[in-house]
Amino acid sequence: MPISSLVLTLDASPELRALALSEFARDPRLTVGPPLEGRWLPVVTETASLAEGEALAESLREQPGVSFVDVVMVDFSEQEEC
Repeated sequence: MPISSLVLTLDASPELRALALSEFARDPRLTVGPPLEGRWLPVVTETASLAEGEALAESLREQPGVSFVDVVMVDFSEQEEC
């Protein structure tokens, strides 16, 4: 299972930030840390495959309320070799 550490830069709009946070709370693949200075949100993702992890990161980039996604680390060491 690939695990990724991300930092999301949230929109300046409090309404859009709240919308994004409520969406993140619904996704069991996400573990969300406390926002830093109200704008930066640490997130850990756990997905079944690398392709799913990439798709999830892309969907986070497109989420209203998210301005930018920084990938800090991707660990797929437990991924089975083909």
